[in-house]
Amino acid sequence: MIAGIGSLSASSISLLFSSSGTGASEATSSPIRFDEVTGNIDDVFRAGGAIGKIIEIVAGMNSSDGLFTMEGAERIEGTNGDYRLTKTGTGKFITDSEQMSKQLEAFTEQAKGIGSKAERARAFLKAAEDGTLQRYDMSKMGVTSIYTQTDFYRADGQQSGSVGRWNTSGMDEFLEKYVVIENEMMTDSATGKFASLTQNGTAFHYWVW
Repeated sequence: MIAGIGSLSASSISLLFSSSGTGASEATSSPIRFDEVTGNIDDVFRAGGAIGKIIEIVAGMNSSDGLFTMEGAERIEGTNGDYRLTKTGTGKFITDSEQMSKQLEAFTEQAKGIGSKAERARAFLKAAEDGTLQRYDMSKMGVTSIYTQTDFYRADGQQSGSVGRWNTSGMDEFLEKYVVIENEMMTDSATGKFASLTQNGTAFHYWVW
């Protein structure tokens, strides 16, 4: 059963996040291949010959580059000494290394099972090892996102809550153009290969393998 693209929102796309495919042949710059390391953040996932090598490389990635912080947030005073801090911007919530490690853990566990999802996971791990796993920056494919976070504080300075919201555009158009979703499985429309999306803060990536 093919899911209607219009029924998928940016927030629900997390259900499809965890792997990648290739086939964004148009409207993108050259995809990142994991056998072509240039030193850029997107390029350092080179698999080498084993998953352990991926972990080793990923562990050395920059720990704070591009992270979303509340530095420079606007402070708005309340009526009883309470206040809130609000900031709108872009950035990641966790490091690339943390995200990649989570992906590898999830796929490694899933690969132990049987059925189509296990087959998909094993294909991901093999592509990572072979250096054929590709990652596309979706901001170069028409998907943009801005995040607004508001933190609430009591008069004594203790945080009492936090609210975050995204303003993401271009997702429906991206899905319509690049992917096929059938039987809860995403594939790349151009190649038929396995595909998935990942989100890290306002950074979206399209994976193909």
